[in-house]
Amino acid sequence: MRRPMILIATAFGGGITAAFFSHGEKILWLGILTEAAMLLILGRKAVKDRNVLVKACVFLCVFSVAGWWTQYWLDRPDPIEQQVGKQIQIEGVVTDIAQKDRGYAMTVKTRGSRVLVRYYGKLEDYRQLAGCRVMFGGIPELPQARRNPGCFDYRLYLQTCGIRTVMTASFLEPAGGKQAAYIKFTARIKGRFERKLEACVKPEIKAMAMAMIFGDRSALPEDMYEDFQKNGTAHILAVSGLHIGIVYGFLAFLWRGKKGMLFYLGILFFLLAYAALADFSPSVVRAGLMITIHLGAKILHRRYDLLSAAAFTFLLMLCANPLQLFHIGFQLSFLAIASLGVILPFIGRWYQGIFLSSLAIQAGMLPYTAYVFNYVSLGAFFVNVPVIFLAGVLLPVGIGMLIVSCVSDTIFGMGAVFLEQGCRMLIWINSLFYAGGKTSFDVTSPPVFLLSLYYGLLFLGVCEKGRILFIRKKAKTLAAGALTVVLLSGIMAAAADDGFSGAEMVFVDVGQGDCVHVRTAEGRNYLFDGGGSISYDVGKKILKPYLLKNGVRKVDAAFATHLHEDHYGGIRSLAKEGMIEKIGVYEGNRIKEGELVKETGTEFLYLHGGQSVKLGEGVFLDILAPQRASEEEYEKIAAEEEDENAASLIMKLRYGPVSLLITGDIDQQGERALMEDYAGRDTLRSEILKVAHHGSKYSSTEDFLEAVSPKMAVIQVGKNNFGHPSQAVIEKCREKDIMVYRNDTSGAIGICMGKGGRGISVQKMME
Repeated sequence: MRRPMILIATAFGGGITAAFFSHGEKILWLGILTEAAMLLILGRKAVKDRNVLVKACVFLCVFSVAGWWTQYWLDRPDPIEQQVGKQIQIEGVVTDIAQKDRGYAMTVKTRGSRVLVRYYGKLEDYRQLAGCRVMFGGIPELPQARRNPGCFDYRLYLQTCGIRTVMTASFLEPAGGKQAAYIKFTARIKGRFERKLEACVKPEIKAMAMAMIFGDRSALPEDMYEDFQKNGTAHILAVSGLHIGIVYGFLAFLWRGKKGMLFYLGILFFLLAYAALADFSPSVVRAGLMITIHLGAKILHRRYDLLSAAAFTFLLMLCANPLQLFHIGFQLSFLAIASLGVILPFIGRWYQGIFLSSLAIQAGMLPYTAYVFNYVSLGAFFVNVPVIFLAGVLLPVGIGMLIVSCVSDTIFGMGAVFLEQGCRMLIWINSLFYAGGKTSFDVTSPPVFLLSLYYGLLFLGVCEKGRILFIRKKAKTLAAGALTVVLLSGIMAAAADDGFSGAEMVFVDVGQGDCVHVRTAEGRNYLFDGGGSISYDVGKKILKPYLLKNGVRKVDAAFATHLHEDHYGGIRSLAKEGMIEKIGVYEGNRIKEGELVKETGTEFLYLHGGQSVKLGEGVFLDILAPQRASEEEYEKIAAEEEDENAASLIMKLRYGPVSLLITGDIDQQGERALMEDYAGRDTLRSEILKVAHHGSKYSSTEDFLEAVSPKMAVIQVGKNNFGHPSQAVIEKCREKDIMVYRNDTSGAIGICMGKGGRGISVQKMME
């Protein structure tokens, strides 16, 4: 086999994936290892092609070792994790620190643990804390896991970085003992460079330079980073393999003499120092290891193979932490290398030009970036050529300024002028191709099955082995390979399925707020409320990713029970993003029409009690309250916003034989009014009750629960200071044998109906 390391790396990655999704016992992996050994011993006589037998056995052995190692990694004890929920004091070394959200976020390495610590006290020069040993106290917690289907899993992300717990420190003070000298040294260098640069250039240019040179985006304006991200050029604002390659190429260009051992050792030392300044991000480690292998090949006078080096690097990094496989930066870095190593030679047979690398990278990266980030940039194909060229000039200038910062302020100042103009040119070029967002557009995540199928068939078709099989007309072998790709794609899709893909109703977790997503059989999508917060853009940061991840590009209509921020804020924000066709509100809000249309740019529907809206085949929305009123009463409601809760739209969704009662924020008085309006009728009876006002003690009376008689009740609530949900409300439900589900404890809650609406099953995001 020409590249055996690729087989080993594939088996290792497959074992990690299988262990992560299956949660199998360690004995299972030992069993597979034993079977592989027995297959090798007993299969020698039965199998004619020993080469195939050896490959299969090697694959199974590596697969089982990777599975066992991953399971060990997941099960290994963590001293701080064992203290979750308890007030403790910890001593450790600060390995990384950044200023975030009116406070500081730092990674602290303790004995046997790494913990993410948030501190909201005052620090004079927070960078000086890096590398220091500190004592801090607080209550450790588990990081937040994925709360909505398909969305970001913060807990897994931290695990890929080796962090299992988070803590908000109640105090932070220096501690004696051994400190991390190299971390202190690199932090001091970066801090001095930042202070000098701050004196020479404007804040946004300084922030961009710090991001481009060190990967520190903490001070980068959010809108600037978003423009680069959506234009497909954000990789220059995070130290990556590209940066390492630029530095390596520049140093090789400067070294005019014979490139002997001194050159190679100097390169290794310089790259190690730069990787330390960039905090050893996965892409930097990958590039550094691959360059080290390249230098080793030069020293030993051996041929360097890009794909074999990448496979070996892949293996080394996953041996250190197998969960890195699920780190987006790790995945994108190796996908880029695979694109260059496999797709570029294939395209290069027909096209040799300035866009060759960009074409290969886009063919390999575009579907996955669409899956992860939910946008496609048409300008990325063209803009990356000048952007990478300019970055190739500015990065060496920045590193040169770093070196001379302690030698000559004059030279540093000259470099700062050049760096500032270069950064402005980068911003201008990016803006030119971004065209105010006209060249970038949001897309839904492609299904995992299609994504896996694309990459499997792509690499099978363009790889060297695939081309040889095609030339030799080995149709059966190619068909077997394609069938294997299809089967593996099906397995990946099944493993990634969180159970929400078939849910007709999803109670989306938007924190302290309400939001229900309803899908009809015809593919229509509706929202009932959209959450919201005065301090956090729920629509843009929670609802938009949730919808795009779950195949919804635009909502047919969103219905707001009332205009309080925790119900309407997300809808307003989502409408600004162009993702809502129409918004339905109580007719009393018609007098605010000008203001509402101006802030959303969306058409409004005005609803009142007695109306019924058809949403789909067998899906109807009945408006139960409030009833139509006079203009004077509408003006009174608008003037007294505290009465908004009393004017909440009460809606009953009839989805086939299943019904959902949506109650907004009505109180006990509102519940009594409803019961009086519909006395003697079964109008209020519903299988599912969205509990009013997040489970407030002022709602959900026993009489009202009796009138609705739900089988299950959902409380949409998040972390709050209002005492929601009330334990009394929960007890009332339990006494009536009503199953209670809560977003704060279960994340998103999905309602899946059987065929013809027979039976209801509940899917929780978190158990």
